[in-house]
Order: sequence, then C-alpha cells, then structure tokens
Amino acid sequence: MTNLHNGNDTLSSHPSAESNWEAGVRRTTKDRRLLVLSPEPVMTGARAVDVNAWIRRKTDGWLDLQGGNLLFGAEFALMFLSLGVLSTGILGFGLMFALGPDSLDHWDWESPLIMLIGNLLISLPWGLYMHFLGNKAVKETPPVRFNVQRRQVAIPRWTEGKEFKLPFWTDNAAGIAYIVIAFTIAAVLYTPIGLENNPVEYVQRVRNYLLAALVIEVLVVGTYLFFGLRLKKKHDPRLVYEIYPWEKLVAYIETRHDIGPGLMATHTVLTLAIPNQDDPESALAAASINVGHETAGLAQWECIRQFMENGPEACPDPKEDETLAHYKAKCRQARKEMSLLPWLSKKVGDWFFQRYLAHIITERRIKTLALRNLPEELKAWSAPLPKEHWAKPTEALQNLNQQLARAYERGLKYTQMGPVSEWQAGREEKQQQKRGKGRFRA
Repeated sequence: MTNLHNGNDTLSSHPSAESNWEAGVRRTTKDRRLLVLSPEPVMTGARAVDVNAWIRRKTDGWLDLQGGNLLFGAEFALMFLSLGVLSTGILGFGLMFALGPDSLDHWDWESPLIMLIGNLLISLPWGLYMHFLGNKAVKETPPVRFNVQRRQVAIPRWTEGKEFKLPFWTDNAAGIAYIVIAFTIAAVLYTPIGLENNPVEYVQRVRNYLLAALVIEVLVVGTYLFFGLRLKKKHDPRLVYEIYPWEKLVAYIETRHDIGPGLMATHTVLTLAIPNQDDPESALAAASINVGHETAGLAQWECIRQFMENGPEACPDPKEDETLAHYKAKCRQARKEMSLLPWLSKKVGDWFFQRYLAHIITERRIKTLALRNLPEELKAWSAPLPKEHWAKPTEALQNLNQQLARAYERGLKYTQMGPVSEWQAGREEKQQQKRGKGRFRA
C-alpha cells in the first residue's frame, strides 16, 4: 500500500534547505541514494509506464494513485471458505462414507457435524477477519489525487488522534471471550449427539441452559464492544487532504540499502511530498510508492507528469487485471487455448481461491469502498471546471521542457544531467562561446 506520512515527518537524510529541492539534484550517502524530480516537474525522457499498477482511477479531470494487491488479499480471505468446504466434505463426509452404516443401517453423522462446527467456529471467522482487515487497509490508505484542470495535487494525511484503549480489553481478554463463546456454540450444536442416550427432556433442558448462557455472553460482549468501539471512533485520527500546486510539489526517488546480520536488502520508493513552510526539513503531507528500481520510479513518475502536462490521453489507463470483465475474458481465452487437463486444473485453482467472487469484491473495493470515506472537500475540489478556467503551465516550465526534449534527442540522460539550473548555466555558456568564436572568425 501507499505509505502516508504526517506533517511531523522529518527529511533529515535529504536536502536540508528548500532551495536544494531542485530537479536533477542527486544525493548519495552511506546507505541511500536520492534523485530529485521536482519542484519544476521537468520531463525525464523516460517512457510513461505504470509498472506496479498504481493507477487506480482516471477521469478527464483527475488521476488517483493507490497501491496494494487487492486481488490477492481477497483471494487469501476467500481461501478459508474453500478450506472449510474441503475439510467438511473430505474429512467429514468422506470418513462417514468410509465407515458406512451401522448394524441398524444408520449413518454416523458425527464426523461431518464436528467438521462443520469446527469450520463455522474457526475457518469462517478467520476468513471474515481477513476480509474485514482488507477493507480496513483500503480505507486507511486513501489515494493521492492529481487534478489536471487545476494543476494541483491532493495528498492525504491523518490528523493526530488521541490514543484510546477499551478498559479491561486486551488480546488475552479477546481470546478468552472468543474461546468461551465458541465453546458454548459448539456445546449447543453438539448436545443432541453427545447426550443422545439420555431422556429427551434432559437433553432439551441442558440445551436451553446453554442457549441462555450463549445469549448472555453475546449480549454482554456485544454491548461492551458496541459502546467501546463508538467511543474509540471519536478519538481516531481524521482524514484530511492537503492541496498544493503541481509545479511546486517535491518528488524524488530514494534507493535505500538495509544491511543487517546476514541480510542485505534494497528498497526503492517514489516519494511525493508537500513541504512544511515553517520547517523545510519536514513534510506537511507525503506519500511513498514502492517502485523497486530507479528506472521503474522514473517510468511511474512520467505517468503522473504526462497526465498533468499533456492530459489523460498521454497517461496509461488503469490496469483491468482486477476487474470481473477481465477475469471472464481470460477464462474464455484460456478455454480456447488450453487442452482439457490444464483447463480443468485452472478451474480447480480458480475455485479454491474463489477468484470469481474475489474479483467482485476487489472491484467493489476499488470503485466504491476506497472512495466512500473521502472528505467532501476533496469531492468538491475534484468537480470539473469550465475549460476557460483551466490552469495553464508556466512559460518557464514549457521552455525548459522544450530545451530538455532537444537535449534528450542528442543523448542527454536525466540521471546524469545534474541540477537543472547548472545544466542551463552550462548550456548558456556553451552557446556564448559558440557565438564568440563566430564573431572571431568573422
């Protein structure tokens, strides 16, 4: 997911003065390497490619960046449903049919019932937990939005909230409550089988006691959590969006080397930041996007820059891998291209991960859930403007991009160019030298 940072985040490893944030600046330290892309979002000469599928939504007016493999999360949660069905069918009914009926021609339903109860109390809750955890992750990683008509960027951040803990509610207490309720449910369901040799009135009486205990447990725990979570919600951080001019946005690619005992890893992120006017070494709001490599970071940045400078047509469309229509099309194509056995294997895998349902859930998360809790101010800011009110790029940026386009055609590389101001100064000096030589020859 996109990592969001609050306004107190320091940028101590990066340029220490606002003037040092300049396109082309490169900083190298012991464990990291940094390449500045903006302010002055100049063209880099890279191809615009949405390498890691960060483009989620695109309209004529705005573009959303939001990361995370939502499809995998949905498939992982639904996998527990398949495991429950398989365990009940194979271990439960399989064992029942393997043993066969008894001497009175009665089937032993105990094993399927036990497996069913176990899945209802274990597999299903875990699947639901992973599902709601995925929903929570989508809500807590709101998109970064770029408005091409206003030439502005909206970066989300969370306001500081007060830490609130439910009294008497710890991980141990939650585990005990779950075990007690699960045990009571199992006892209610298993009572007719476990006490089948006892009188019917006795079995019913025991079951009524267990049902009463279950109702009391659910009411006590449910009421406590209902009021506790409502109180906690009032103390939770609030989502706000910081609006900032596109041409003043700070953007850079950072490659960090993490070295530990027997471990060396490299992480590369594209960071978009709104500088804090009171403290240039900190960001008012920032978002970091995992890109994997500096080249991929340049390609991802060009997607954004092309959208803001040349419109939606110049930017790649959101990938359709997570849509239901794309999944259906892939299935039809696979049926045409695959032989019977590989196609059956694919269908088994699709069923195990419940991919049809997973695509429905993912599409809902992208189109509905991720946008549901966005502030009303952002929705108003995203409304289309009359064309005569569209913001225009500065003349200085246009001229600079024209110069860079010609330089890239001659073989100049953005990664080797250095700061834009120094590159311009060197270019002007060479032009003056050429003009001087011409006058000397004359």
